[in-house]
Amino acid sequence: MSEIELKFQIPQAKLKALSRYVQQQSPKRLQLHAKYFDTADLYLQQHQISLRQRLENEKWLQTLKAPKNNIERIEIETELNPHESNSIGLEPYLQEKSLQAILLPALQSPLSVQFETQIQRQQILQSFNGSEIEIAFDQGQITANDHALQIHEIEFELKQGDIRDLIQAILPWIKKYHIWLDSGSKALKGQMLQQSCSAAPVQYQSALKLNAADDCDTALKKIIANCLEHLLPNSSAIASGQFSSEHVHQTRVAIRRLRSALKTFAFESPAVSKAALWQQKLADLFRQFGTTRDRDALSESFMPQLIAAGSPIVQLPLLQETETVNIPDIFQTSATTLLLLELIEFAYSPPQKSPKLKKPLNKRLDKMHAHICRAQTQFAHMQDAEKHQLRKRVKTLRYSVEFASSLYSKTKVKTYLKALKPLQDNLGRFNDLSVAYSLFEKNTQQQPEAWFVLGWITAEKQQLEKHIVKSLKRFSQAQPFW
Repeated sequence: MSEIELKFQIPQAKLKALSRYVQQQSPKRLQLHAKYFDTADLYLQQHQISLRQRLENEKWLQTLKAPKNNIERIEIETELNPHESNSIGLEPYLQEKSLQAILLPALQSPLSVQFETQIQRQQILQSFNGSEIEIAFDQGQITANDHALQIHEIEFELKQGDIRDLIQAILPWIKKYHIWLDSGSKALKGQMLQQSCSAAPVQYQSALKLNAADDCDTALKKIIANCLEHLLPNSSAIASGQFSSEHVHQTRVAIRRLRSALKTFAFESPAVSKAALWQQKLADLFRQFGTTRDRDALSESFMPQLIAAGSPIVQLPLLQETETVNIPDIFQTSATTLLLLELIEFAYSPPQKSPKLKKPLNKRLDKMHAHICRAQTQFAHMQDAEKHQLRKRVKTLRYSVEFASSLYSKTKVKTYLKALKPLQDNLGRFNDLSVAYSLFEKNTQQQPEAWFVLGWITAEKQQLEKHIVKSLKRFSQAQPFW
């Protein structure tokens, strides 16, 4: 069977109030002691599988969970006799066909306890518009290698019914207690504790398969779900404060992909009226990152080149206090949580009737392709802001092609993207130089050496403009695959 659940972290300032409210609902109380197993080389973890034995009051249960999508997981649970809690194996799960290929290589490897959890759960069963929703308020700790992590979180699981009811049931909790979405499971947190990891694994985009028979609404739901699978693990890591610059980068990429999907694929979906609003909210969310990722990118690529050119300045200008951003706050706000829930609700709700995808999509791709080709004759006269807009159009086209690639010839799509990539790379480099110019230009009075940097950037941009014109020419000769 599969489960649909959404988990949230609770702000410290709201923990007591939420706890009091739950107690007023006469919850069912469970004492949960769980042991999580894996092989010595952490084979199950590498495949995002968790295997646990859990004592619920006086009953032992064994559960295997494996990913299905970002909010839905395969869950296989069996009740154990007391003597069975001392033995564990993967053989019973081979009956699940989707798991056979993954589990077979691990059958001969011994399983051992990696970490444990001690949780006091207060459970409420709620009916909402005919749907059945289980609310679990968990407090306790995870232990591994003599280290402990405190847990205070609340989960909402759809036991039966419509995901739209699940989302609606959660909204009052967000408004009152400001809880924020966290896709990281207890298993993931235990793995991080056991391995002394300072950040969760970075989530990269995964392949998407659309079907030729898909209508516009079905296709858009699949694409949004794919983007959320990319976004939510990274945004959750950021919200928790345990993240790296790559989490920030991949979060920005996932948001761009979402905006591109809504721009290109929402045209014939019943969600078209909401798409423009979602695009605006995502754009606002993107802007809240400020210059964080731009500075990371410049530190990694631009500064080494500048230093190699003999620059007297070897560091980026310091940020002003008004420019600093506390990135975890962005994904702890109720506004961001509500936006993510709206997208989840859309992506996982039943599709509505709409036209077939391919014919209107071909027209959209035609229009985007032609718009970029026209820039070949206009580029020399464009201002930097217009060149930045061209870069965004190129990215939108690339993401749109990637989303739709399974509908067309793999070879032709690959050839087309090969012609598009140099143009995107050169425009990206040009944008980095423009951002760097703006940073150093503000600093010339305090640091006259910045004039060297500005001169070098100007020369680099002039050379790069020639490469971009050539890339535009090559791209305009590319054969559309649709």
